Amino acid sequence: MKPMEMEPFALLDQLPCGVILVNSSAEVTFLNGAAKQLYSLVGHVTGRAVVDILPALSEAVNQVLTIRNPYHAEEFLYNHRSLELKVIPLGPDPAGVAILSDDRTELRRTREELKSHKNMKRWLDAVIDSCYDGLWICDHEGNVLRINKASERISGIQAQEVLGKNMRDLIQEGLYDRSVTFEVLEKRTTVTLIQEVKGSKRALVTGTPVFDERGNIQFVVTTNRDLTELDQLRAQLEETRALAQVYLSQLSEVEMRGVGLSSIIYRSGEMRRVLEMALRMAQVQSTVLLLGESGVGKGMVAKLIHKNSPRTEGPFIRVDCAGIPDSLVESELFGYERGAFTGARTEGKPGLLELAEGGTVFLDEIGELPLGSQSKLLHFLEDHEICRVGGTIPRKIDVRVIAATNRNLEQLVLSRQFREDLYYRLNVVPISIPPLRERKEDIPCLAFHFLTELNKSYSTHKTLAPNAIDTICRYSFPGNVRELYNLVERLTVATEKDQISQEDLPRNVKEFALQAPHGTAPSSFRKNVEIYEKTLIENALKRSGSIRKTAQALQVDHATILRKMKKYSIPPSGSYINRTL
Repeated sequence: MKPMEMEPFALLDQLPCGVILVNSSAEVTFLNGAAKQLYSLVGHVTGRAVVDILPALSEAVNQVLTIRNPYHAEEFLYNHRSLELKVIPLGPDPAGVAILSDDRTELRRTREELKSHKNMKRWLDAVIDSCYDGLWICDHEGNVLRINKASERISGIQAQEVLGKNMRDLIQEGLYDRSVTFEVLEKRTTVTLIQEVKGSKRALVTGTPVFDERGNIQFVVTTNRDLTELDQLRAQLEETRALAQVYLSQLSEVEMRGVGLSSIIYRSGEMRRVLEMALRMAQVQSTVLLLGESGVGKGMVAKLIHKNSPRTEGPFIRVDCAGIPDSLVESELFGYERGAFTGARTEGKPGLLELAEGGTVFLDEIGELPLGSQSKLLHFLEDHEICRVGGTIPRKIDVRVIAATNRNLEQLVLSRQFREDLYYRLNVVPISIPPLRERKEDIPCLAFHFLTELNKSYSTHKTLAPNAIDTICRYSFPGNVRELYNLVERLTVATEKDQISQEDLPRNVKEFALQAPHGTAPSSFRKNVEIYEKTLIENALKRSGSIRKTAQALQVDHATILRKMKKYSIPPSGSYINRTL
């Protein structure tokens, strides 16, 4: 073959893409070096059939030789490479075909990287724009490259007004009074300062340098937060706290409504002694422990102590120790700091002891307090300091503590269910309230009082027959005053006749009365009427403060009141109160 005839093949051999020439018999007649490298071909190849050396290409070659139309595949995978494949017929009546192969592996990898970068940029843009704080990015010369939507909200400046501009120009235009970017470029460290925006807003800005691999500042990233908005939030928080204090005071007023000497109905000497002690303890700050069965009126006595104490203007917070789950007792009593535990409020929460600042906290059912919380309560009683859950800073709390329980704390101490030191710390001034069965004299006046109140509530005119009140007085009332009230309410709403007789009473009350000795309660009609009259006049005197107003309230003559007062040895209202309590 002449040298001139070899020149075209020599040129093909210099091409970067793979070239394979195939004759009409589908045999390889030529292939350049790029094709050998792409298809990893070694040894003698020319003269051999395509199906033998490149079986993956034989179908495309036979198709072009037969149909005489070019074949093109933009992505042909061969030997872990991505190739662009073209099979071209040589002449109209093809004497063969040319197989052109171009390696697109790097191009494919570049495309995938570009797609990944585009996705990353889209995610980064979404993250930047979702930030609540403003975000600026400037280059090493102070030119603005990017700001997020929060910056537009905080400054009131749109992105198109500042993008591409230098921070010096923005300062000259009066948009900002100073630039943290240039201070970062000068000091080469993070800088925080307060910046004025348009002369009306203040923002707390922090600039952070971003260095390249040579240690040169490449970007300055600046975050900013609207101080004007923070000031408004602080004012709203203070207003909310003030409203919470007002609501707390109003709740205390509602809690204490109806609590007073005139509202406590009693006749027995035992209750008189309890109330005398309670009023004496109201004037001091000692811890009081109220003892008694459930329903005897421990809560009423606690409220009476608070209302007659110097703390009467402060809040009265009742804590039901038995009603709080063990795992939440500490956080409810002492509060918690932000992030103290899973599910906690992000801003933290004050405890009930803090809410009672300047007032009284009533720890009802103190015997149910878990052992884990008892030591912390003991520390508070000794030092008047608390530490919130998750916190380290102690807080001084000015609170008067009244505790109550229907359990025997001494037995709980012996069984190691209650701390002995806490028991002695609570048991400074114990006041034991006797059960209703031990002060039978109080049952008639309480029953008549409850009936009067319920008649007003339900617009009824019910009365208690002598045999009914006699049977009620013989009952033991294991639920004490609470059970008596529920019994009277049941009789008021369930009895059809206006007069409630013995037959209308529940079976358990009647059966107990039959078994009880007859000397356990006042049984005569006259005695019951006298007790009711005396109670009615005494209560009216306490409320009105004068005999004339009492007569008007009870709709009787002035002389009748004087006569009854003499009969029952009732002194005038002021002297009666002083003598009794």
